[in-house]
Amino acid sequence: MRMPLFQGFFVFATFVISALAPNAFCESAVDPSSPQIAASSLQATIIVDPPLINLGFIEPRSTITRNFRLINTSAKPVTIQSATPTCTCTTIEAQGKIIPPGESLEVPITMKVAASTGIKTAAVTFTFTGGIAPAKVEMSGEIAYAVRGTTTDVTNGAMVPYINAFQDPSAPFGTPPTPLSGTVTISSIDRSPFRINSVMGQLPAFVNFNPQQDAPRNNYLVSYDFSKIPCERMPPYLIIETDHPQAPVIDMRIRHACTKITPQLPFAEYRSNLGIVTTGKEQPFEFELKHSQGWKVISTTSKDPQFTVKLVGQRADADNAMISLMISVNASAHGIVLAPVTMTAMDPTGATKSSDFWVYFKAVPAAIAPAASGAPAASQKAGS
Repeated sequence: MRMPLFQGFFVFATFVISALAPNAFCESAVDPSSPQIAASSLQATIIVDPPLINLGFIEPRSTITRNFRLINTSAKPVTIQSATPTCTCTTIEAQGKIIPPGESLEVPITMKVAASTGIKTAAVTFTFTGGIAPAKVEMSGEIAYAVRGTTTDVTNGAMVPYINAFQDPSAPFGTPPTPLSGTVTISSIDRSPFRINSVMGQLPAFVNFNPQQDAPRNNYLVSYDFSKIPCERMPPYLIIETDHPQAPVIDMRIRHACTKITPQLPFAEYRSNLGIVTTGKEQPFEFELKHSQGWKVISTTSKDPQFTVKLVGQRADADNAMISLMISVNASAHGIVLAPVTMTAMDPTGATKSSDFWVYFKAVPAAIAPAASGAPAASQKAGS
């Protein structure tokens, strides 16, 4: 069933817009002689420089490479025995390499970024021969489209790329409930002006902005109110449509008691952003099964009559499987569509499981579609 458009979904509120810190995610090296490093690597032979690599904003489904140094402070050569990443998304080739005494080894580390937006962290732990203390390098950044939405999480005061509307029934008596209404700050990462065309298919409820009179901005404040939305109609994602060429549609996860996603299949992400889809034409997209252990998708069923999805193919390695599909949207469809597709898969024993996988897009008739309707989706690929 197509997600309904929520009349009266947004309400105006007052809010002070905080400017995005321009250097909040700039990568910086740390002096290995600093007190911080000395304290954290007491009696260690190998020092990591920098110990934390700040990745900044990362495009979904991109592959990035960063370099760091392993510094040998001893008078003897040190051999790297192992380099163990915390996730399969990280690739590093360092095992068996030797770091000369008093010198450093520059090591590249590559991360295949998921399609899901949000904070991304990873780490690699190094062990060395000769009983030397292990060392660790960490990476952190935010996977984001060219336009991103943020809110202030009232539970901890942090600025986060999702909406926390979860009211915990197990919270101690007297704990203030998490509000179901609030504001979202929607900004362009490159600070270029853009317009917000719709939020969940409706006109946005702007705060201190009149789209009929005011010039486009690089950030906006928009109100939301979930208090009158029935549980069965609560959307798991807030879909925002913009005129930014690299972000025609984006989403924000809505954390709510009625939007919990617990898939039976090991989806790498729980939803796919298809960008602009031309009606009456087929458009390919992919999603990934992590640690698939031989599971293969055998059928797909759209739960929205406005579009169909068919299985095209799948390829797998020892750990993961990439599933290729084709979506076809009816000529009658128009505007924002958010709906689940049921994926059914079979394991090597013949057992089957089914899970819903969400897709969203903007349906555009062929007569007014961009010349390359697939281009926006390619630049802001699937997400979770």
